[in-house]
Amino acid sequence: MTSYTVRLSAAPQGHEIPPLLAEVGAWIGEQPHGTLGWFDALEATDIPEEWSPEKADRLRRNAFAFMSLADGSLLVLVNTGVKTPPAVALLGSEGEARTVANSLEEFLTLWSQGETELHELDDEEGASGREALASWLKAKKVKKPRAKAFDFAAWLDGDAAVPPTAQTPTVAARKSAPTPVMKQLGPKTQQLASILGTRADAPGVIAYVTEVLGKKVPPSTSENTDSVNVSATKHGVELVFSHDILNDAYPPVPKTAKTFIPYVSYAWVRAKIGEEVLGVPWKVTSEAEITKVLGPPTGRRAAFTDEDELTVAYWAYSLDTAAHVELKLSFDESITVTLAVKSAGALSRHSDVTTGLFVGYAATRGLLDTSRFPAHRELLEAVAKRKAKGSELVKQALPRGLWNDHLRDAPGLRQLAWRWFHNMKGLWITADLKETFGKRAGPFGHDEPVLDDDTWDAVDQAAPLLDKRFAAWLADRGPE
Repeated sequence: MTSYTVRLSAAPQGHEIPPLLAEVGAWIGEQPHGTLGWFDALEATDIPEEWSPEKADRLRRNAFAFMSLADGSLLVLVNTGVKTPPAVALLGSEGEARTVANSLEEFLTLWSQGETELHELDDEEGASGREALASWLKAKKVKKPRAKAFDFAAWLDGDAAVPPTAQTPTVAARKSAPTPVMKQLGPKTQQLASILGTRADAPGVIAYVTEVLGKKVPPSTSENTDSVNVSATKHGVELVFSHDILNDAYPPVPKTAKTFIPYVSYAWVRAKIGEEVLGVPWKVTSEAEITKVLGPPTGRRAAFTDEDELTVAYWAYSLDTAAHVELKLSFDESITVTLAVKSAGALSRHSDVTTGLFVGYAATRGLLDTSRFPAHRELLEAVAKRKAKGSELVKQALPRGLWNDHLRDAPGLRQLAWRWFHNMKGLWITADLKETFGKRAGPFGHDEPVLDDDTWDAVDQAAPLLDKRFAAWLADRGPE
């Protein structure tokens, strides 16, 4: 069996190889390939300019790569300051950027524990190699230095804080109105539920993640990485931190121009949490067993969004009406328990002329949920009467895009709209509009409809085809 390749004799210009990296590199070079994870080599290289041409100079001046993962992502050592140790950061193959560890020592320790949050290094097949790494670290008396948390994504963005506005929720802004069901949860699940919807920089979140779970709180999310998972397998908890909760009560909180302070948005609860949820045993093997404890299911859903058959039973409960926190238990061969901040689905995140055309059409056909536009009632009425264009409503009322809950909660309507906007089950808004208006080459190499303005003439031209798509939900009145 071949060993890992190690090329750490010299660092790129302007950098030095830390002695610890050289030492552990020599040891890794003797380990069988695959026993420590899925990477080919430890090699000190310049960061490719292609990763971020506009930030290449700053990256190369302050950092260098020392490991390439199987998916093409890079691990880099970043100079964080004169009196602070270099941090280990990830440059993802899809443009994501985040801190992995605040020092090389911390990274090696996390690696030995299988807790880097990098699948290629935490894979179960590398358990024996990680045990050997832990023994090596112990023999070398490697200890983590005290180091301030380093936010690589914010640093990469320039690390200049965005001043809060009147609309920016404060750390203590989360309102709480627990329901009776919340009080029926066990103490561990109730503690977890109490931080859902709370900002990552809130003391309660920091205490729970660091002291209870023994993990690190993600300091930020970004445009390229809108969510970060924190998995504490031993505690039966996996958290999702995200700034992108599609709920009007949870606006994004900017940290820098392109990074955000995330909220705790979602959590999986598993058996190792050490307590049942609402009295349901973790080893249930049938829907009937759960029904015996909780009563009939709240509803049924398809196993996948592109399927029609409703095969998965679920039981849903509101836990906090002010924070919009929900509990859901579902059964599909085994039980799944989740906690989540109620969030819509994005039909169109980056609104364009086609979004405006659809919103104008939907307003005249009674497809919109008028209660979702309390601050723009007059404008919505003007669009419905064809006295204003749909794009005007989009611009003023939908700054974060069009969501499925902007449509009426009529059976099947939101599901069909989701499929139509996302090219599923033979439905696609772009295909329909190309059929109506003809097509041309778009700016990214894909064909697009020949449509430059959502005029009412354009809406009328598209209406016959759209009426067929949404026939089951059309209001009695047509355009006025």
